[in-house]
Amino acid sequence: MVYSERRLTVDVDIALLAGVEQLAQLVEAVNAWQIYIAPLEAILEEDIPHGLPFNIYDGTAGTKADMFVVQSTGFSGSAMGRRQRIRDEQSDLEAWFLAPEDVILYKLDYFRQSQGTSQKHTKDITKMLAVVGDQLDQAYIKHWASEIGILELWQVLWDEFQKD
Repeated sequence: MVYSERRLTVDVDIALLAGVEQLAQLVEAVNAWQIYIAPLEAILEEDIPHGLPFNIYDGTAGTKADMFVVQSTGFSGSAMGRRQRIRDEQSDLEAWFLAPEDVILYKLDYFRQSQGTSQKHTKDITKMLAVVGDQLDQAYIKHWASEIGILELWQVLWDEFQKD
């Protein structure tokens, strides 16, 4: 939303560079808040090996966070290294966000993984292109899109954006 139009979303996605010890500390701390977090064993044995997020739910507030454990190398390491601290003008809060190129690449990869069934990712990208399309680092996107096997998907969306 920071690179496009604001919209209602059901959760927040958080990327973590964390080892087992830090994850254990996180699980312990969140459990102390008396809200749900996946058990450490499930995170380590099921979620991380399959590239899945683990979840934190606050049933009282009705909020959810999808926690993605990322590597410090490859595409995810590059994305984390390029993250940007951005201040929200309306709330005066600051947070770290992935660069728009990396958000696009992740969304394209999720679209590919869903075998094209989750159209929300391509719709989000189209909206992002309308706002930041001319500012994107094309060489960076093409490099990582090729590396993670989504270059054709990117080219289709980019060509469509260029027509408009």
